[in-house]
Amino acid sequence: MAPLLVFFSYLMPHGAMDLHFSPFEVLAVVLAVGVVSMVAQDGESNWLEGALLIAVYLILAMAFYFLP
Repeated sequence: MAPLLVFFSYLMPHGAMDLHFSPFEVLAVVLAVGVVSMVAQDGESNWLEGALLIAVYLILAMAFYFLP
């Protein structure tokens, strides 16, 4: 999706978007993919795994809000 948004940004008057991600953004994506992979590995889920996914989402949201 990100490369498509870069190509679409050339049509916007604000200027082009680049694919320069900070190390924290890359780490957040790796962490999210790892947690989802662990949850989906056994093919079934329960409420605790759902709570884990929501907790990871909230932790990342707070980190992106408070970090520059």
